[in-house]
Amino acid sequence: MKYPFVLFILAAHLFSLSLLAENPSPSFETDIRPIFETRCLSCHSIQNHQSGLVLETMASLLKGGSLGGPGVIPGKSASSPLIQRLRGEKAPRMPLNGEPLSEEQVGLIARWVDELEVTVAQDKAAAEKPGWPWTPLQKPAVPQVRQKSWVRNPIDAFVLAKMEEKGMQPAPPVTRRQLLRRLYFDLIGLPPTPEEMEAFLNDTSPKAFENRIETLLADSRYGERWARHWMDVVRYGESVGDNHDYPLPYMWRYRDYVIRAFNQDRPYDRFIKEQIAGDAYPSYGAEGKIATGFLNLQVKVVGSGDQRRDFLTDVVDTTGSVFLGITLGCARCHDHKYDPITHKDYYRMEAFFAPMPKPEPQAVPFTQYEFPNQDLELWERKAREWADRLKKRKEWGDQLKSKFQERVEQHRVLMSPQDLKDWVVADLRRPPFPSDTLMSIELREQFSLISRQNSRFANPNDPNRYKPMAYVPSEPLGSLGYAPTTFLLKGGDPKLKQQVVEPGFIVAASGDSKPVELKGWNGSRRKKLASWVASPENPLTPRVMVNRIWQHHFGKGLVTTSSDFGKNGSGAVHPELIDWLAAEFIEKRWSIKDMHRLMLQSNLYRQSLNNPRAKEYEAIDSANRYLWRMPPIRLEAEVIRDSILAVSGEMNPLSGGPSFFPELDDEIMKRARTWWEPDSQEERNRRSIYMLQQRILVSPLIAVFDGPNISESRAVREVTTVTPQVFALFNSKFAHQKSRAMAQRIMREVGDDPARQVERAFLLALQRRPDATEKSSSLAFLGFGENPAPKELSPIKAAYSRPAANHSSTKAENGRSLSDFCLAMLNLNEFVFLE
Repeated sequence: MKYPFVLFILAAHLFSLSLLAENPSPSFETDIRPIFETRCLSCHSIQNHQSGLVLETMASLLKGGSLGGPGVIPGKSASSPLIQRLRGEKAPRMPLNGEPLSEEQVGLIARWVDELEVTVAQDKAAAEKPGWPWTPLQKPAVPQVRQKSWVRNPIDAFVLAKMEEKGMQPAPPVTRRQLLRRLYFDLIGLPPTPEEMEAFLNDTSPKAFENRIETLLADSRYGERWARHWMDVVRYGESVGDNHDYPLPYMWRYRDYVIRAFNQDRPYDRFIKEQIAGDAYPSYGAEGKIATGFLNLQVKVVGSGDQRRDFLTDVVDTTGSVFLGITLGCARCHDHKYDPITHKDYYRMEAFFAPMPKPEPQAVPFTQYEFPNQDLELWERKAREWADRLKKRKEWGDQLKSKFQERVEQHRVLMSPQDLKDWVVADLRRPPFPSDTLMSIELREQFSLISRQNSRFANPNDPNRYKPMAYVPSEPLGSLGYAPTTFLLKGGDPKLKQQVVEPGFIVAASGDSKPVELKGWNGSRRKKLASWVASPENPLTPRVMVNRIWQHHFGKGLVTTSSDFGKNGSGAVHPELIDWLAAEFIEKRWSIKDMHRLMLQSNLYRQSLNNPRAKEYEAIDSANRYLWRMPPIRLEAEVIRDSILAVSGEMNPLSGGPSFFPELDDEIMKRARTWWEPDSQEERNRRSIYMLQQRILVSPLIAVFDGPNISESRAVREVTTVTPQVFALFNSKFAHQKSRAMAQRIMREVGDDPARQVERAFLLALQRRPDATEKSSSLAFLGFGENPAPKELSPIKAAYSRPAANHSSTKAENGRSLSDFCLAMLNLNEFVFLE
């Protein structure tokens, strides 16, 4: 009898195993997290975390939210707050503003909670260890995919593997025309010329696109484009901010240094070292000193009583966000609430900067790569012209002041009716002018001009614009004699000093809690910090930079909060791809241009904006985190302005040197309490990166198209659509000037034939010819033909009610001038958006 019993037990065991095989334990990553992604993460992601609850990781779910207690109780689904709210047993029912989860979904989550008890101890232990991006960098294996034909390089494999897990397919490729436009705007920030587009479309070589990438990477305009991205992050400005906002007349040398660094493909690890401690590396010479202008980009704090404390706070916080992608400043007062950064870590980092005074102007000779030595004759001429301008301005101002003084002497007033003996000269700020004459208006304007001539950017006594100076820390090298003690400050309060803190690195990133060894060290502490930040062993630095490069090619970063890789940031769907790119970055000797080549030659980069299954995919991944299409990209403010200059034919290609003074509305300048004499039209036709960057006064065209607030680090620009953008492109003086110039260019190039003019306008603005409907509608807009204007042109024609100026001889009766048509072309969506 015992054998049948044994067989029965064995059969029962095998049956239970078969049930387990058919119905295995739910997995958080494969079964539970996908439900949260589609139904819950809009409110409970790492980025949003409403009520403090995050559902993206098992550890955060076990931790719970700000209301207290864990979200789930392992082994007890019936008692778990998450299950109770999903079932409506506890108010409010979740999801708050959506359909309840199905019974099957809630049942699956409940089953996962009930079976969680066995592993909860291990999960809690794992949660205490810093995860990605704090983990050491290791190059992951390239995943295998089913659709191998779509993979041009490993980037495609990593992205496609995630898509295939979700049952997604990538979007079809863009046209060759759209691809070349995308490439030109990405690498040099300007449209291709019609001739460049035609040559590419006719090039049948399999390496046509690759060759064009190399051409643009070797173009000096590449550095001008990519330096602007870096300047956003380091909050580059040529004034100090605050109400005083006095100028930093030599800061343009740092801007030119950044442009050179990108053009020369300076290894990124050296680029870091130069900016943090370039003065401490004798081999870097003048270039290293100029680079330390990065340390002088602090924005002045209004009403601060401790400028030294403000300076140290700013430089530490900025170093953390720019190079390491962390919100280091959150640990200034206490341990970081979300990330493994301790209160002590913050002051360990500050101690590296403790001996360094704020950078001050020092004589730094121009290098062979800088504009003055590239074109010495032009530089000397511009310097003389600047000196002559200041001299004439001072002479004119002195003469006018003396005339006012004579006029005021004739209008003495009583200080007080009780004292007839006390006569005073009328206040020069309110001179007595006749109120009813044109001469009065002119005198008032002249007087206002004189009073503003001594403003921050127009002072004739400040001829510093062309001197070979740069902002360099004056920290004595080769000595640690000046090393103020750094204390841990309770709550960040300088009055509440606690223990002494020695220089050291962030423990979670370095794995080293010991202070750096300074015994026998004969150099700047910042040099040690720079070496660590730029070390291949630092897991943060390469991850952050490859993500920044990705952001500007694909519209957003793999971590969309590209200066915050921590838990309060966006997180990453593709951490393996970031790690592969970061490891490749180091293997390629920190070459930024090699990263461009990788990304631009991928099939992912060629994706269209339109995926045939877009509606289906949006229900799964509305934020396009799995990269199933290319997001729509509007050109940045500076690129819009530069593109208008380019198609008008008036762009001045001069690079480097002091920034030009733009022409701004006088009322705007008065409100900003500043003034300058605009530079010549030729100077103002330079690229936007060479425009003066005053912190409290930004060009309206740049501001309205979401240009950066240069008083703060801006890792990601907003993209808004607001009515003033229409006014800036349609009504501004700049837009009208350049549309007239574009019309004149077209007439020079193709003559008076309206049909050829329309075709040339399309080629210049959009790098394509108009189709038959567009051509006939455009001719009708000009007054040649009977067809109505196209939809995009009709509103402009209706709004453009003022008499057309005769800027073209090609104009039929009741038609519009060619310059009007060019203005309409510059206002098309296709001109400011990439397809």
